[in-house]
Amino acid sequence: MLPPAASAALPQSPLLMQMPSPASSSSSDSSSLGWIWLDGYKVFQIAAPQSALAQRQQRIEDNLTAIRDEYLQMESPSLRVTTSQVDRFEPLSVYVNGSYLFTLTPEDARQQGMTLEAIEQLLDQKLPQVLERAYRERQVDYLQQQGLIAVGIIVMAIALAWSLGHWREELLSMGTQVLAGNRLNQLEPQQRRHLQDMQSRLLPLIQGLILVGTVLWIAGFFPQTRSLQNDFLGAAKLPLIIGIVIVVAYLGIRLSYLLIDRFVSSLKDREGFSSDSSRRLELRIKTISSAVKNLTNFIWIGVGLFVALAATGINLGVLLASFGLIGLAFSLAARNLITGAVKAFFIILEDQYAIGDVVAIDEDAGLVENMNLRITQLRDTGGRLITIPTSDINRVANYSLHWSRSDLKLPVHYNANIDQMLDLARRVGQEMHSDETWQELILEEPKILGVDDFGDSALIVRVWIKTQPMKQWDVSREYRRRFQLALQDTETSIPFPQREIWLHPADSFKIETLNQPEATGGSQQKGQQKGQPKTDAQPQAVSDEGAEAGESDI
Repeated sequence: MLPPAASAALPQSPLLMQMPSPASSSSSDSSSLGWIWLDGYKVFQIAAPQSALAQRQQRIEDNLTAIRDEYLQMESPSLRVTTSQVDRFEPLSVYVNGSYLFTLTPEDARQQGMTLEAIEQLLDQKLPQVLERAYRERQVDYLQQQGLIAVGIIVMAIALAWSLGHWREELLSMGTQVLAGNRLNQLEPQQRRHLQDMQSRLLPLIQGLILVGTVLWIAGFFPQTRSLQNDFLGAAKLPLIIGIVIVVAYLGIRLSYLLIDRFVSSLKDREGFSSDSSRRLELRIKTISSAVKNLTNFIWIGVGLFVALAATGINLGVLLASFGLIGLAFSLAARNLITGAVKAFFIILEDQYAIGDVVAIDEDAGLVENMNLRITQLRDTGGRLITIPTSDINRVANYSLHWSRSDLKLPVHYNANIDQMLDLARRVGQEMHSDETWQELILEEPKILGVDDFGDSALIVRVWIKTQPMKQWDVSREYRRRFQLALQDTETSIPFPQREIWLHPADSFKIETLNQPEATGGSQQKGQQKGQPKTDAQPQAVSDEGAEAGESDI
């Protein structure tokens, strides 16, 4: 039983403040359990309504801290745990060395699934252990031992962080060189870039985690700072979980990229394809891998978002149940995005174009640099990057699918021998087709279609040359060069736009200069300044400051 000194302290105990009010504890479902801490260690649990739990925890911890301080000041520390109960159905007051600690209520026992007597026995064992450990951890020998261990850990952490920093500097300076032996050197450049990116970005994060972890670890060695460790971990629990989710999602994305590139590399190494089909297969694989990477980003980000929401305590069941309505609203707001994704799927499935093709989409044309489920990016001849939403793509002209064609329109002078010019064009095509440098690019012998049009200043001879994809421009330039060199060996040259002015006699129009009235003298003088009309039957050239006879306005 309690000694008289202890009974005097009973009226001073905050019994009414420790016990939850009847209105707030009318149902056990509204109560929650919470731990009482001392020097960073859990001691025992209490129950209270959620709104009053933190307040009751703080008051009991303050009482326990005061009891610990009194215990540490004793010359010969001793401990005695006593209880006081007015009635077996009433709450139980707990005292340590005559100082009030807290009131043990039936709700505390019910929430823990124990009886008041069992909890009382547990406190008789737990409280002496906790206070004796608090006394032992404040002795000089213990503090010196823990201090030496802390110094060793700090030295190791600094050395490890410095090593990682030095490795990161070497990694950034080496660039695309060998970073981890021959195995990394055997990787494709894109795979090596993903691996370098992971290493260069993760190393600073690992350095920071090492330093923060070292500080928190050392804080747990001493009773004076152990509570700070627990407070930091408790406050940083949610941000830490979210940070871990972000890091794992980033690693998952990068590793997925690495696996996709590895798979693409293995497909490229396969044999049994012709050069034409293998090139097209490579373009398709590159395009599909880009789309798969975008899908991988979406999956990893979605999984990370769900895990982060679960860590914050959001009920995912209710969230998933509401996805039907959310999905309907999202589909209405993102119709263009969904339409673009469907179009992109069929573009990839039907191989309408791929990354590396030269295409014309509506009024824009260029090289396809990037393509995903949302956009297509073209680089035109001026170097501009054109971004086209996939939902806006209706018509596509592909200049490099399977094969290409050089469509040449050669101007030939009207005075030239047209048969000779056709033979010359045919001979140039045959020579080019038999050339070792160009025969790999020309798939078929050039076709001379003949005279295609009568131009203003030349006949148009049309030539078709079937080439490898995207090689039609190179072949066209070389053919024009050779055709010009071949023309230089003949008397014919490439015609250029020109204009001829012919003056004919005005026989049907007579100018009566002698019979004109005097009033028209001005006009006669004006006509004389222009000169008399020619009476020759042959065309005459203007000899004044105009052009020479035959041609002018070149």
